[in-house]
Amino acid sequence: MLLTSPTQLRDLLSRASLVLWDFDGPVCDLFARRAAWRIAAALRDIARPDALLSARIKGVGVTDPLQVMRWVHNAPDPLGLVGTMRKYLEEAETEAAQTAEPTAGAEPLMTELRVEGKLLAVASNNCEAAIRAYLHLHGLEKYFNDRIAGRPDDLRLMKPDPHSLHQLLDSTGTAAGNSVMIGDSPADAEAAAAAGVPFIGYHPSREKRLRLQEAGATCFAEDLGVMQAAAVG
Repeated sequence: MLLTSPTQLRDLLSRASLVLWDFDGPVCDLFARRAAWRIAAALRDIARPDALLSARIKGVGVTDPLQVMRWVHNAPDPLGLVGTMRKYLEEAETEAAQTAEPTAGAEPLMTELRVEGKLLAVASNNCEAAIRAYLHLHGLEKYFNDRIAGRPDDLRLMKPDPHSLHQLLDSTGTAAGNSVMIGDSPADAEAAAAAGVPFIGYHPSREKRLRLQEAGATCFAEDLGVMQAAAVG
């Protein structure tokens, strides 16, 4: 089943004073009504006038816009197309936030964690504007306040780099061992490991949890409701 027992989840959550959330997945399905592959394809189209830049991402799958951006983060860019790509992605993500679908059990888990005295924060490769737009639309700002680390200006610092996690640990004065991260991607698992942050790999799909395991995750949940029950003191 590749699932962690409620007792183990309770132990992880009880020891954490700071709970770091990835955004797209654990909090919501950002591209529920705006296909991510269309955005990725549009990014590739923007790069097309620069033959070298376009060739750099030629082999990248068109389903993940963030993966496209990872491939261009340090590319020569004489036409300034990477900046155009960044702007387009930020606008597309922020627009998608208006129709994103909440992840089942996310808000009840946030409520329970806050009742237990935890600080909550978002560490995401999505842009901060999209994260804030979604949180505002759904009345969730109260859980996170300013504890949001979105896509960094330097794309090399996107997860799996632990930059965003370190940023939140430092700003809250939290030791890595006194935190935990809820994430659904290998990049989340690798960033948490690099920062020394305990990690819970969340995904309803066993196949996706296997990918998290391959990235080094050892604790798993398929349902945020199980995590809510485990968080009860």
